Amino acid sequence: MDEVLYEKPLKIELVGTTLFVNGGQHPKSVRTIAQMKNVMAGKVDETATMEAYYMYRSVFVGDDIRYDITLIPPATIKGECAKTFGHYHPGSEDGSPYPEVYQVLRGSAVFMMQKRNRNGSVDAIVVHAKEGEVVLLPPGYGHVSINDGEDRLVLANLVYDRFESMYSEYEEMRGAAFYYMRGGEIVQNTNYIVQKSEKISPKELNGRYGFSSKDLLAEFHANPKAFEFLKRPKGMFKG
Repeated sequence: MDEVLYEKPLKIELVGTTLFVNGGQHPKSVRTIAQMKNVMAGKVDETATMEAYYMYRSVFVGDDIRYDITLIPPATIKGECAKTFGHYHPGSEDGSPYPEVYQVLRGSAVFMMQKRNRNGSVDAIVVHAKEGEVVLLPPGYGHVSINDGEDRLVLANLVYDRFESMYSEYEEMRGAAFYYMRGGEIVQNTNYIVQKSEKISPKELNGRYGFSSKDLLAEFHANPKAFEFLKRPKGMFKG
């Protein structure tokens, strides 16, 4: 499947699983089903070579913020929808964990977010997002991106470029607090105590933080400083 994702400000084309930026082939990294074995709802073949998803980092970089693209093909693995591994972000220099922003470029997505509480439980947020919608992932929330549709899911994200994501807790707990199954069933991961969970829209979640965006690439390319909160979140995310 060949798709032109953008004509401008950059020409971005996805030809199969190969990404081209302004005519040049962009590097990618791949995570296989076997590498996902410790975060899946069901037991998977540890020798499986099937590719779970593709990451194209630093498609565009400005002011130490990078624009990435992720491709998650449609798949059902032991009844569970295809997803990313899941991770948390560390704390920034001002003490608040780094946030992130996503946009659905193609397909349909579920963002499964969770925040640790002091008593060991988690609060969870489930957001369904359709093509074109932008979703803010607030500071402190770990997250998993899920392809809940029949077509491939293409995501873009903006994130500060100078930290390492933390994957270990998702691996230790066998994934997120909830698994999203084919057909829309949400199954709790019994390794967690869930104190609170809610399903909300992208618009509602973004509105809680006074954030809005219609096109991440166009807005970021024109004015990287508008996304300064990704580097220094305390100014935007008070309290």
